[in-house]
Amino acid sequence: MSVVGFLAVWWLFVRVHFLGFDLLPTPPEAFSELFAYVTGRPMTNGGVSLYVHSYYTLYRVSLGIGLAVALAIPFGLLIGWSSAARRYVQPAFELLRPIPPVAWVPIALIAFSSDLASIVWVVFVGAFFPVLVNTIEGVRSIEPEYVRAVRSLGGSDWDLLRHVVVPAALPSITTGTMISVGIGWIAVVAAEMLSGNYGVGYITYQAYRLMQTETVIVGIITLGTYGAVSSYAVSKVGDRLTAWDASGGSR
Repeated sequence: MSVVGFLAVWWLFVRVHFLGFDLLPTPPEAFSELFAYVTGRPMTNGGVSLYVHSYYTLYRVSLGIGLAVALAIPFGLLIGWSSAARRYVQPAFELLRPIPPVAWVPIALIAFSSDLASIVWVVFVGAFFPVLVNTIEGVRSIEPEYVRAVRSLGGSDWDLLRHVVVPAALPSITTGTMISVGIGWIAVVAAEMLSGNYGVGYITYQAYRLMQTETVIVGIITLGTYGAVSSYAVSKVGDRLTAWDASGGSR
């Protein structure tokens, strides 16, 4: 119902020339253009299709987010559990965390010799901190009784990490990963607009420059679809890993 309502409002705004919406295509026109690209019409000169641009974008965002999650979780567990790490390591991250991912684009273009490395770096920076912060908070919120119970039963530090720390932090890690996926998509689009010759973000920006509004809408729909599917996938994996968590409800 909400999707139908959104499409109806979109169509109405175009028809009544609300603000600048008369320059945009109607939903039928936009989806007709999308169907043409899905069925094989090239999006750019040289015969590059929507699937090729999608491959580049999906590869970049998957690599950037994957690296961010792989590094942020260990750092978050360490900082959340160790008071020394919080004193000596966390301040450096806190200095970098407020910097928007888009602000790293010029540095990435200068520092890295390839489009892939520069775009992946921007995605990595955007996706790293949500996972880090949520992991730290997940560890910090562990009930002390659980720690004492493991210690009283003769459990080692490894037992404590495996049976208490990681499971207790998993809901927060899942939340941080879902946030990082959203920010990762924002970052990859911003980076592709300024770097590279392929990607859905790149072709969307080029279509805007050429006033090809139908293609702009196609890019937005494509990015929104990929983002929603990736967030849903992370949510389902998180539900599977935290099936024991009654507070999760029917996520």
